[in-house]
Amino acid sequence: MASDLLAVSRELKAMAEAGLRYSTGVYDLERYKRLHEIASELLAAEAKEFRWPVEIGYATPKVDIRAAVIERGKILLVREVGTGTWALPGGWADLNVSPAENAAKEVLEEAGIEVEVTKLIACWDKDKQGHPRQPEHVYKLVFLCQPKGGELRTSHETDGSAYFTEDELPEMCPYRNAPHYVKLAFEHFRNPELPTLFD
Repeated sequence: MASDLLAVSRELKAMAEAGLRYSTGVYDLERYKRLHEIASELLAAEAKEFRWPVEIGYATPKVDIRAAVIERGKILLVREVGTGTWALPGGWADLNVSPAENAAKEVLEEAGIEVEVTKLIACWDKDKQGHPRQPEHVYKLVFLCQPKGGELRTSHETDGSAYFTEDELPEMCPYRNAPHYVKLAFEHFRNPELPTLFD
């Protein structure tokens, strides 16, 4: 996806949704609805069936939570059912759950391991971390976690869960995380005084 076209589409979507939320005039509402459609049409060359959902209120980035669970020199990864590639446990932030609670919940759901969340490693703009571009603008929160119990298992989202050494990583899902996430997690595990990264 051309990054400039994607950025324009995101901006048009945000303008349209703000207009749909705060405007009262019939003609203005029609224009904002059409503007929302145009935002989707801009991406038709790359994703023919793609349509932006209409969200209520002011458009903000989505939040993706990832959990780095390290035990005995190895890091926990889960294999995604849809892609067959591996990732740090995690997913979209849920409503009514704090970011740290969300991280712990994802690890338990996807891998069967109970954890204590000990540190926020990084808060990043996904577009600035080398991921393939996707329609949504996403913030990535990566937490360091300590295992407390449970047994490795899979879920409806994962068909594998295992611990890997830092230098023997399987194929990582480029949309969900990157090898530098794992490298950074080990650095923070070895040196808890390192500051949280952000951009």
